Amino acid sequence: MADTINHQPLVTVGICCYNREEGFKHTLQCITNQTYKNLEIIISQDFNETLDFGPIASAAHDERITFYKQPKRLSMYNNFCFLLEKANGQYFMWAADDDWWAPEFIEKIIASLLANPAAVAGFCDFMEVDEDNNRITSYPNHLPLLQEFVTGNDVKRVKNYINQFEGFGKANLFYAIFKTSVLRSQQVIDILKKGDLPGDMLINLAVLLQGELVVVPQLLRTCTYTPVKGYIQETHVPRLKNLLFIKVNFGGLRYLKKKWSDYLYSHFAVIRNSGLDFPQKVSIYLAVIKKIALFYYDLLCINVYLRGYNIFSKMRRQNTLS
Repeated sequence: MADTINHQPLVTVGICCYNREEGFKHTLQCITNQTYKNLEIIISQDFNETLDFGPIASAAHDERITFYKQPKRLSMYNNFCFLLEKANGQYFMWAADDDWWAPEFIEKIIASLLANPAAVAGFCDFMEVDEDNNRITSYPNHLPLLQEFVTGNDVKRVKNYINQFEGFGKANLFYAIFKTSVLRSQQVIDILKKGDLPGDMLINLAVLLQGELVVVPQLLRTCTYTPVKGYIQETHVPRLKNLLFIKVNFGGLRYLKKKWSDYLYSHFAVIRNSGLDFPQKVSIYLAVIKKIALFYYDLLCINVYLRGYNIFSKMRRQNTLS
């Protein structure tokens, strides 16, 4: 067994935690019980005056674990960046403290990555669950959506990612297993240090621009969605104004523009700094321009109301950035 482990690539698992004690215990158990044994497990608890997960990490009695408690608040993405900087593994994955992984999650994905040298990231089928581990049926079946990104054609892979609706769960690729060298590109580090939501989807874009994705067609991961998160986002405050025959929700316009426009326009910089040639970049830029145009169309349809027959609501798309 020791020889087998020594010939496996080292995989670093970075566990980012803050205040969910039970979730952290569950995550630590999932990771230490992986069938893939050649792991480096790095835990970073963001600054917390009242909770210390160090004793929980020590109680696991696993020499693969290194625990850090931050002396000051880092924020979520800076904590992710800290874990990446500490990693020694050839491969790296982030592990959130509200997810579940099958024991063979790492083993099966690493096997797929090793069998596909052009791949820079590997993932699996997954589903969203509530706190009682019941599937949230409002989310789609993710496997066919993930398989849209499994292609050796760089332009097609990236276009498919850009065109896929954000609400279909593509942000979850952030919790794939990556080649560490790919994550350490300056572009990914800059996105992490900027610390904006939804930076996870921009990081996925930067990764898919660097190489292929492999997907294991088995349900090996669930992610838990709860009403209370450790990091709170700004809420939408309606500010309705009557303008003759039109009522405009300026609060909604401002909120959605602030929430999504920087993310959408950042696609251009990520693509520009990639290794693709100029014609490939132009082709992808056109997909981004179309997506931005549809975003402003959504803003109009969602936040402008005509008295009587509201043609804008009739024109509203089914999947919108709302």
